[in-house]
Amino acid sequence: MTDKADFLLRDARPDDRIHLLLWDTPDESELVRIAFDNNAERVNYRKNLLQRIHPGENFLTLHHNLDLELDAIKSMCSGVNKQIVLLEGLDCLITYLQVTSGSHITLFWKQLEETRKLEKLLWILLPQQLAPKNWSSERIKRIPSG
Repeated sequence: MTDKADFLLRDARPDDRIHLLLWDTPDESELVRIAFDNNAERVNYRKNLLQRIHPGENFLTLHHNLDLELDAIKSMCSGVNKQIVLLEGLDCLITYLQVTSGSHITLFWKQLEETRKLEKLLWILLPQQLAPKNWSSERIKRIPSG
């Protein structure tokens, strides 16, 4: 086991805002260790999205409903027994927004960064290339690959 997971997610401040955990090649065993060591709940955006899609819908139009996606992210912090949420799988929405419409990704990042009063401390796991350029460095933790 490497020392990649030897940090505390709970030390993040402010604790009612969203933080980014940038890691290009997350290892499942290290993710389990991070969650265990930090008493964090692992939540998957992709699985949540699949549960919210109606079978009769022919097209995803997530870029037209950014508020619904932001609400879904916030709701993933409620009903969790642990104090920290580690959100995985958001890369699919970010990639979708980058490909579908450039202006929507900028709005999404702005709204996500300004989100406050979350019920739990939220960390979003992303590859470094998907991280926004202007996100506050105090709210980013990078895990080196390899």
